[in-house]
Amino acid sequence: MMEFFMSPTFWKTVLASTTPVMMATLAANIMTKSGIFNLAIEGTMLICALTGVIASAYSQNLWVGCMVAVLMGVFISFVFGYFALIMKGAMNACGVAVNLIGTGGTVFVLVMLTGSKANSSALTSLTFPVINIPGLQNIPVIGTILSGQNMVTYIGWVIVALTSWMLYKTKLGINIRAVGENPAAAKAAGINVLFHQFVALAICGVACSFGGMYLSMGALKSFTTGMVAGRGYMALAMDAMSQGNPIIGCLSSLLYGFSDTITVYLQLYSQMDLKLIDAFPYLFIIVVLVIIQAIRGMIAKRKERLASLSQAA
Repeated sequence: MMEFFMSPTFWKTVLASTTPVMMATLAANIMTKSGIFNLAIEGTMLICALTGVIASAYSQNLWVGCMVAVLMGVFISFVFGYFALIMKGAMNACGVAVNLIGTGGTVFVLVMLTGSKANSSALTSLTFPVINIPGLQNIPVIGTILSGQNMVTYIGWVIVALTSWMLYKTKLGINIRAVGENPAAAKAAGINVLFHQFVALAICGVACSFGGMYLSMGALKSFTTGMVAGRGYMALAMDAMSQGNPIIGCLSSLLYGFSDTITVYLQLYSQMDLKLIDAFPYLFIIVVLVIIQAIRGMIAKRKERLASLSQAA
């Protein structure tokens, strides 16, 4: 068992499994910072996963497929924003609506184009390549883990770093955070609240699109019905752990990648029911989230006690 966990291949798989959740978590982080609760991450990823496959199959150009999927992600996010922010619809209801459209709509389009409800194997779609980094790939252990990942994984790391820099080091990011913390005060200060929320929605759409494309054009070579499999909802848990911080969110998503990779070991060496094994990553994340929230609660109570004691003194 220890050999399994100490293997560089295990940790390489952890990073690979982390990628779609990392992108979904980034989408949730930027939404939290802008004061929007977006349940539509799951559906947006699913729609973009299929869109990228279709666009790359018909154009026979990977980057055309990528661009169309990104534009679709931004479009879906803007549709959500229109109904939730401009039409003042309930954000929860708008998010659920997008997810339902994603679940049913992808199956409808899949059947219309391929005649299959299961997958897009009938379409000759293109996939993102695996990148071997010169020099790094020759370093023992570290090279095995970090080199040879899918291109989307590296793109994801860059997007996370750029988004974190934007949020904390630029005027645009400061304005987005101000809008999320207190929209009324931001508006009084002359900040266009709606504009900055839609900028955040655009970033959310881009992140969702790469998360979806990784599943259908990176980890696999075709789209499969329901392939997002709750990762969009798991991102909300990762966002709660990271409290909207993209870097911490990226690190938190490693927990999902770790637990998802453990399921491979459980499938090979345990006698557990397969359905229970499939549920393990989600159960693991829920337990970790409960523990983290409990620790935060204890720390908050301790600070309150210390504050009351200092006031009494």
